Amino acid sequence: MIEIDFAREILAMVRAFLILGMRTQPIYRIILSRLYYAAHHVGRLMLRNVGLAPEQWYADVHRRVLDELERHFVSTGAMSRNAWRALWQLRQLRTLADYTLSTPIRLRNINQAMTLFTTYFDECCRILGVS
Repeated sequence: MIEIDFAREILAMVRAFLILGMRTQPIYRIILSRLYYAAHHVGRLMLRNVGLAPEQWYADVHRRVLDELERHFVSTGAMSRNAWRALWQLRQLRTLADYTLSTPIRLRNINQAMTLFTTYFDECCRILGVS
């Protein structure tokens, strides 16, 4: 699954940036954006697995992915609300990073995003049966 591989590569990239000391505002903003989009693509994969076609959604696709994940996974008990909320919070952090340049991104935001990503991604992998 290309989405799973992509998500793992993004997480590895984020860790590498931090290990290398790449801690500037542009890098922090890139990290938040990439973590969210990797998680978003995993959500789209999950929705395709239940017969939906998110690649055909054009109006507010990000909100619709959240709504459909809630409907098909959270409301059925397959996904915890905590994991779903992690994706929602990643989206909020990505929006902050992309659209609110006057607000500095801190290392604590990056650490929070990595925790949120891991919470969401691990649960998605469990649901998908991917190790």
